[in-house]
Amino acid sequence: MSLAELINDGLRLKGNKTRYWLANVTGVSIAALYDVTNGKRNRLTLPSMVKVAIALDLDLNELKKIDWK
Repeated sequence: MSLAELINDGLRLKGNKTRYWLANVTGVSIAALYDVTNGKRNRLTLPSMVKVAIALDLDLNELKKIDWK
């Protein structure tokens, strides 16, 4: 699973929330979220990933399943 898939699936499961919503809730820049979800970037900082996981109600163990390559 890629980071983009994790975020996109989380947004969908959260009730089709947008990346804009996620940026506002987490403080992660909208540009960074768009780059990740569009495949232009494959990483966020650990603090940012934790904020994203919490906002999307994801178990932090899900981060272990990400293919970081």
